[in-house]
Amino acid sequence: MAGAEGAAPTSGKGVKRRAKFVNDLTPMVDIAFLLVIFFMTTTVFREPQAIEISLPPKGTVLTAQSNVISIFIDSVGQTTKQLADEKPNPISLDSIESYLRTEERRNVERQPGGPEFLAQFEAMKAGRSKDSLERFIRRRVSKLVVLIDVNQKSRYQHMVRVMDQVQAAGMSRFSIIPHEEKPQPPKGG
Repeated sequence: MAGAEGAAPTSGKGVKRRAKFVNDLTPMVDIAFLLVIFFMTTTVFREPQAIEISLPPKGTVLTAQSNVISIFIDSVGQTTKQLADEKPNPISLDSIESYLRTEERRNVERQPGGPEFLAQFEAMKAGRSKDSLERFIRRRVSKLVVLIDVNQKSRYQHMVRVMDQVQAAGMSRFSIIPHEEKPQPPKGG
């Protein structure tokens, strides 16, 4: 607040002296500190997004070829899927999650006890089973493994987007492998 010091006396010649104003900044500083405290206490900081990766034990892990899905990411970010020894087929990034869920269900159906497992799962979803979800998850039958084959010239964001889709599909077993160019056979001559 501003205040005037003293009255404005007049001198004998009729000239009035100006009153001296003093600016009191205390209320403004108080408000500034209150705003700082308010924003410090109400601001929510986002945790950095991280991808949790569980590394397999050292050594070679043997997996049947029929349980392996490969997702290739080329240098421009185009994705291709390949199940076992089938021919690679292009797949859009948005359909990776649904494709993996469908293939996982087929994989479970092929395993011993798989159809019964799926029937029990459907009963749990409908609320007709007393089995706990934790015990059900421990008996998981799917043996599907996803290999994400990334071209070295591919952008990092393409790999992360594919990994997000794989994790959204609930795949717990996946690996990231660098793409290796297969040598072309020499042309006759």
